[in-house]
Amino acid sequence: MRVLLVLQVIFWSVLFGDRAVTQQYYSFEEACRRAGQTTGPCAPKPQQQKPLGCVKLVGNAFHAEKFSGDCIETTLSPVIDSEIFVELLGLQNITKVNELRLTIGRSTGFDNAVALFHNGSRMIIVDPEWAKSATAESYLVLGHEAGHHFCGHTIKNARGSPQDEELEADRFSGASIRRFEDYHGKVFLRDSLDAAARLYTASGSRSHPPRAARIEAILLGYNSGSPCGSLAPGVRGFSSQPR
Repeated sequence: MRVLLVLQVIFWSVLFGDRAVTQQYYSFEEACRRAGQTTGPCAPKPQQQKPLGCVKLVGNAFHAEKFSGDCIETTLSPVIDSEIFVELLGLQNITKVNELRLTIGRSTGFDNAVALFHNGSRMIIVDPEWAKSATAESYLVLGHEAGHHFCGHTIKNARGSPQDEELEADRFSGASIRRFEDYHGKVFLRDSLDAAARLYTASGSRSHPPRAARIEAILLGYNSGSPCGSLAPGVRGFSSQPR
C-alpha cells in the first residue's frame, strides 16, 4: 500500500525545559496543512491489501543475500506499516514519496527489510513483527533501505561503487532518524547507533564498508541531513502514537 494512506496523527506541542508536553489529535488532512502542505497532494490514496505472490529478489534487490531463496512471499501493507515511513521521511515530504511511487510490502518471518523493484515500482518489503519488536534496529534498517531508493541507486545502473552506495544509504538513514526524533519529540540516536554496532561488522565486506565508516555516515546524516531526494528536514510536533 502506498505511503499516502488514511492515518491519524497526533500534534505534539513540545515544550522545552521542565514544562509538560501536551497532545492534540488531528486528522491526516489537517496535519498535512499544518506541515505546510495542501489537502490535495496529501489526499490518501487507498489500495486494497492483497497478495503479491513471490516477489523476485535475485538481480532485483538490495541485500538479497539476507535471504535463502530467489523470491519472498509478499502482500501489500496495511496502513500501520506506512505510518513508519511517514515518521522516517516526514509529513512535509509525502508528496515526494508519492512521486517516487514507493510501495510498502509485508512479509513475515525474516526479521529484516529489503529494497527492490517490482513491476516497475520501487518497493520496500518489511517484516511487521520485527518492525514492531525491534524498534531501533528496524528504523535504522528501514531508513537505510529507503535511502537506496531516494538516492537513485538501481540494480543495473549503479552510479558508484557498492560501498559508496551503502554509505549514501547510511547517511540517509541518519537523516531519517533525526526526522523520527522531531516527529516524536524524543531522543532515538543512541539506540540506533547501538543497533548499528550490533548489525554491522567491524571489517566490512566486499560490498559493505567497515562499521566505523558506516556509523560516521549515519552521524553525518543525522547532523547535516542527506542530499538524496531533496527532502525537507523534520517538522517538530506531528506525531502518531509513541513508539
